[in-house]
Formats: sequence, structure tokens, C-alpha cells
Amino acid sequence: MSKWIRSTKRITLGYIHSEIYMAIKTHITEYNLGPILDDCQMCIETVSNTKKKFFGLFGGKNPRTQVAILTPGWLILGSRGKKEGSAAALSVQLKDVTIMDHKDHPTYKHVPDTGLHVTGIFTGRIGRHGFQRVSTYMGLGEETDAQKFVGLLSRAIEKARV
Repeated sequence: MSKWIRSTKRITLGYIHSEIYMAIKTHITEYNLGPILDDCQMCIETVSNTKKKFFGLFGGKNPRTQVAILTPGWLILGSRGKKEGSAAALSVQLKDVTIMDHKDHPTYKHVPDTGLHVTGIFTGRIGRHGFQRVSTYMGLGEETDAQKFVGLLSRAIEKARV
């Protein structure tokens, strides 16, 4: 059983938490990505809370928020932790990305959860030992909006590779 309670919903760009939105805009400007948000196909927000432990006394505080924006050529991720000023953003071109449902990942047996492993050449990131391809985890709730996003993302990746 997952230690997280996740809830995913579709939102518009105007409803992105201001700190996350600023991190995304800063990332786009820093890497000169241009108007990549102009053709947003879908945007989702996932709020993750830890499950309460020990008779409901601990856990469940300090939610973490992650936003995923899908455009025809890009996946943009923004997140914010429990502390003010913790927002960050990543982007990856769809032609360079692979996704794997966590249920199909080898760690699922030991760390059950719902979400996607996203691997690709992220803008401005270099992984361990100088590898260009790096991975991140995108936690998702089980709602219809999350499933729709995964479907759209899969189709957009296929289309970007043609």
C-alpha cells in the first residue's frame, strides 16, 4: 500500500499555484524555450499527502503539489514542496522521452504507488556520470483526469517521434 494519498485534477494554466508558475516561466526564460505554453493541450495538478500513521496522529501534513503541462512538443513539470520557495520546473521534448507506469516498474512490489516514471533528456539537466538521459517520478492520483493525461501524453510521444 502506498504511503501517499494523491489527487489529480485538470486545471487551466491560470490556476497553477503562483510559485510553481513563476518557476516554470523562469525555466522557460533561462533556457530560451520560447512560447512553448501557447499550445497547451492539457494541464493537470496532483496534490500528494502522506498517509497518517499511528492511529491518525502523524502524517497528512505539508502537501506536495506537482503540475504537468502537455503541449504538442513538450512535457513541462513544475512542483512545490512543503516549504515556501521550494518550487522548481523541468521540461523535456516529447521526441526524447519515454514513460513507464509505476505498476510496471521493478520497484512497484516494494514501493506501491500510482504514477509515471519519465525518462528523457531534460532541459539543462545532466544525470549521474554525465549521462544525458535522466528520470523523474510523476505521482498521479487514480482519477479520470490523470488517466486521460497519461493517454494524451502517450499519443503525443508517438506523434512527436514520427
